[in-house]
Amino acid sequence: MNTLTHFLGLTLLSLSLVAQAGSLKSHSVDLVNVFSAVDMMEQELILINLDTDEMIQAKLDGLPGWPGGTPQHTVITPDAQVLYITTDSSDQAPSSIVVVEIKKLDWGTGELKLKVRKSLTVAAAGSTSSFLVPTQVDPSQPIAAWTQPQNVQLHGPTLLPHSNFVYFTQWTNDLIRVVDTDKNRLADVEPLSFPSVSNNTHGVFFNKSGTRALGTGYYYDNADIDLYRVDKQTGDLQFELSIPLQEGDDYAAFTHYVTWLDERFAVTASMQFAATSLTPGGSNVIPPSVWLIDTYEGSAEKILDATFSVAGNGVLRSPSDIQFGSGKLILAEEDTLDDNFGDDGFISIFDFSDRQNPVLQTRLTPGLELPADFRVAHGISVSADERFAMVVSYASAYIIKIDLNTNEVVAVFGTADGVTMPHGGFISGGLR
Repeated sequence: MNTLTHFLGLTLLSLSLVAQAGSLKSHSVDLVNVFSAVDMMEQELILINLDTDEMIQAKLDGLPGWPGGTPQHTVITPDAQVLYITTDSSDQAPSSIVVVEIKKLDWGTGELKLKVRKSLTVAAAGSTSSFLVPTQVDPSQPIAAWTQPQNVQLHGPTLLPHSNFVYFTQWTNDLIRVVDTDKNRLADVEPLSFPSVSNNTHGVFFNKSGTRALGTGYYYDNADIDLYRVDKQTGDLQFELSIPLQEGDDYAAFTHYVTWLDERFAVTASMQFAATSLTPGGSNVIPPSVWLIDTYEGSAEKILDATFSVAGNGVLRSPSDIQFGSGKLILAEEDTLDDNFGDDGFISIFDFSDRQNPVLQTRLTPGLELPADFRVAHGISVSADERFAMVVSYASAYIIKIDLNTNEVVAVFGTADGVTMPHGGFISGGLR
């Protein structure tokens, strides 16, 4: 296991997260750089050692106690000993949060032994989703079929700092699910629900002290970022207010992730291009953009507009994820909401020394820095030491490793490595 041992992540040093496997209590420990994800269609776990770029895959559906269903997201504890893996419901399988222990991990031999500790059912087999489906009213904003999956799905996993709680959201309705990691069961406070607020939320994301959370609106015409106060003893959330991404009567909508910059400020990015039947009369939808959120003032300011040029200082494609590391703002730009799915995808890196004026450093492009067939940059995970960003493309079967010191692609994992549909990336030592 010596190849796993690594230095403390600078960003999360103050958190001193977790020494014992499966616990999220505060202890002073060395963190380890392990990236986890699932191969959805193969129902496999993917683990990558960020120090050596060694990758191991293991089947999940053959494990004793595995509940079935398509795996969707992963959480890996800071000591890289326990995973929380979500599954989607289907007509045959429930939607579950599966607690999986890593019993043995040998990078040299490729040996990986897993054990299902617990399978927590959150929705029975046959459970269906709940979406208010809009109709198209603008040629530049069709209604994509993927935005209304039929069955229950769990998304947006996050760890609450200085606590024993892991959170997921049922993006397909309005429930927020909470796991007590000490007892390997659903927490006493859950499920949490905030009618008309938490509909189609994709994760509740915590500041580093774990005192406040921000929830996104991952759906058409949802223009709000929702602010919650957190009870770290019970895991309960109290809704405070919704912060609109708004300029006059116009607004930005369809946000996938939020990233905190400090205890006060956070950033998010919107994906929607134009109006739908859900857009109120007299309002326009602001095209894909990046926003700086002030949680003290309860306000949001647009800091990046859309651009139509690869070299443009703005957002080129719908930004599915937004992360911060090494003084840089990173966008995963995906092509999924217009009238032709997945033509391309970009990874954009901005100098963020001036938070109100990000400056494009590079836009990693298919056929140049990225593989020629790269499409749909979907999710970003940043290592705790802020050295690396891992970007996952489920659509083109790639996991891209970027050195944030140089902005260079330093490793590519794809179909030649056995990757088919990677999704749900998470790096040990991170909060999401």
